[in-house]
Amino acid sequence: MRSLDLRWMMATIVAGLGWTTARPARAHCGDECWDPLPLWLKPSSSELAADGVLAFSPGYDRAARALEFFTLKVLDPMGEEVAGTFELYEDFSVFVWRPAQPWIAGATYTVITHLDTAAWATAEYSASPGACVTYERETQVTIAVEPLPGPAAPPLVVTSQHRVETWDVLGDLVCCDGAYPEKWPGQGHCQYPDDYQIRYEEGFCTHLREHGRLTVAYDFDREALAATAVSNLASRLLGPGDREWSGWAATLGAPGCLRFEALDLARGEVFVDERCFGDDVADALGTLDVDPTAALAASCAGQAYVCEGKTSWDPERCTTWPEGQIHPPPADEPPAGEPSAAESGGATESSGGCSTHERPGTPALVVLGGLLLRRRARR
Repeated sequence: MRSLDLRWMMATIVAGLGWTTARPARAHCGDECWDPLPLWLKPSSSELAADGVLAFSPGYDRAARALEFFTLKVLDPMGEEVAGTFELYEDFSVFVWRPAQPWIAGATYTVITHLDTAAWATAEYSASPGACVTYERETQVTIAVEPLPGPAAPPLVVTSQHRVETWDVLGDLVCCDGAYPEKWPGQGHCQYPDDYQIRYEEGFCTHLREHGRLTVAYDFDREALAATAVSNLASRLLGPGDREWSGWAATLGAPGCLRFEALDLARGEVFVDERCFGDDVADALGTLDVDPTAALAASCAGQAYVCEGKTSWDPERCTTWPEGQIHPPPADEPPAGEPSAAESGGATESSGGCSTHERPGTPALVVLGGLLLRRRARR
C-alpha cells in the first residue's frame, strides 16, 4: 500500500512540474501573449535639429515605468561623455534627454542605452532573475545645421471612412432548424483574447443587426514639415469621454468630437486641434436593424428563433422570432400558428350542457378526488 501511495505521489509531482513548465510564462520578457516589455529603447529619430532633444517612446502608457530602469550615455564626436537631464511627459508616454550644452551643428553623436528589462519584469511580474537578457546598445544621431522652426501647431492630414459591419456576436443572430451557435476560439494572435468564431453544427443563422462605424485617421502633414520638425513632435488622440486611442486613428459608433494633441518636445508646448465627425452619417452609425425575413424564408424549413446565452445559445431559453413565443412550445401547446384542440372542437365532450374538460392547470388527481366524493355522497 505504501508503495502504491509513493508511486501516486511521484506521479502527481511530475504532473505538476509538467504543468508548471508547459503553462504560459507570464514573466517572460518576450512572451507575446502577455504584452511583452521592450528589450531595447533607441532614440525616436536619428536626425535632430540643432536645438532639438533626444526622445524615447517606450510604448503606450509606459514612459514613467521604463525611465525607472533606463540608463543613457551620450558621447560627442571626440568620445567624451556629454552631460544632460531627463524630462518626462507621461501624458504622451515619452521622455526626452536634453543636453546641458547646445549640440554641435553637423556633428554625429553616439548614444549608448541600456534598458534593464530583467529588473522591470521582476518588479512587474515577479519574474525570476535571468528571465530576460538585455544589453547595452549603440546608435548614432546626426545634428542638423538648421534650428527648429518657431513653435506652432503642426499641419495635419485627417481622413475618415464610414463602413457597416456584421459582428460575430450571439446577440445579433436569428436561427432555425436546430442551429444553436456557440463561441469557438479564433486563430488570431494570442494578444487578442476576445478573438473568437461563431459556429453551429446544423440549421441556419443570419444577422438581425449590423453596426455602423466611422474611422477617423490623423497624421502630421509630413510633406509640409521637415524631418527634424516631425522628430520633435509627440502626439496623442482623445475621443469622447477623454478616452485615449493608441495610435493615429479612432473609431466612432456615433457622432462625436476628437481632440488631437501635439507636444513640442524641445519647448514643452502642447497644441490642440479638435474636430467633430459623423453628423453627415448619423443615421448609419451605431446598431442598425436588419430585416432577415428573406434570408430565413430562403433557407429555413421550420420556425425562426432567438436564444439567450453568454458563450453558447441555451436551447431552453429560446423564443420564436418575431412573435416572441416560447420555443419549442410546451408539450400541451401546439406550435405557433396551429389551432389548439379546444379551438378545433375535436376533443370537447359535453353532458347536460357542462364541459367535462378540466380548467387549465387543474391537476387530474383533484378531479378524480371530486368524483369519488360524489359517489360516497350518493350512497
